[in-house]
Amino acid sequence: MIEEIIALKERGFTLKEIANELDLSVGKIQYRLRKERMIEEKKIVPKQFYRISREIPTAYKLDRIVALPQNPLCIYAYWDIQSTTQHMISHQFTKPWRELRKKLRVYDVSDLQFNGHNSHRFFDIQLPEMTNNWFIRNLEENRTYIVDVGVGSEHCDFFTIVRSNPIETPRSGPSQGRHEEPVKRWQSGDLETPEWHEQFSTYSVYRLLK
Repeated sequence: MIEEIIALKERGFTLKEIANELDLSVGKIQYRLRKERMIEEKKIVPKQFYRISREIPTAYKLDRIVALPQNPLCIYAYWDIQSTTQHMISHQFTKPWRELRKKLRVYDVSDLQFNGHNSHRFFDIQLPEMTNNWFIRNLEENRTYIVDVGVGSEHCDFFTIVRSNPIETPRSGPSQGRHEEPVKRWQSGDLETPEWHEQFSTYSVYRLLK
């Protein structure tokens, strides 16, 4: 049946004309054509593809860290550091990678154009060896954070390897955000330039364009 449908289609018959010729409904013609297309698509894609596509790689060969909000007081961060980068840092510190102290440095950069040194505050988290993700807890709601992965030694307190995207913790309730009052003053005409403009951070935009 499908051979006859395809033959008529190749001769320029419309679906309605094919249906009339074979005494079938247009819906049945469409169904058989869709079914044939699916069969052909399966023939094109090797079976091995389905096995490979289900496998999630353990690493993506990129030096990067990603931070994601979990709740108003917690951020989840995961990262990947290439073996070539580890080797380079080991050479720089003249020490094996496994002996360097791995840390997270968490910066509060709320309303700042962060330059790496001007955060409101920061704190460090010592990491166990072979760790590539961490839940960062006891934060403050409605604040902006940046997370660095780095190493330390007896000669260097902290050396940044990768820096995360800025991430803002959500509010836990309907309390007003940091910029609500400045926005209202600007909307009412009390200010020519919005107060938050100079504090707007374009760090994430530049990072994506690099």
